[in-house]
Amino acid sequence: ILSMWEVFMNHENDEILESVIAIVKQATRSEDVDKSSSTENFPKWDSLAYMSVVGEVEIKFGIEITEMNINDFNSIEAIVDIVKKSKID
Repeated sequence: ILSMWEVFMNHENDEILESVIAIVKQATRSEDVDKSSSTENFPKWDSLAYMSVVGEVEIKFGIEITEMNINDFNSIEAIVDIVKKSKID
């Protein structure tokens, strides 16, 4: 049986995932984005789309973009992890 905290966290994680996918869909102008999408396997996620994703994630989730994390926004999974970690800090 899941605790209320686990249910809340699962729902929050789903919302983060959906938001990140929506941001990448908008930046790449493509509906073919899913949780496995990355700069490695999705050619439309080029350098311009990358910067758009970084900017939108910064605005949407209030994440500070730094020299330390600017290169980490290269997959849906990585971005979701960054957002989740920022909520813990």
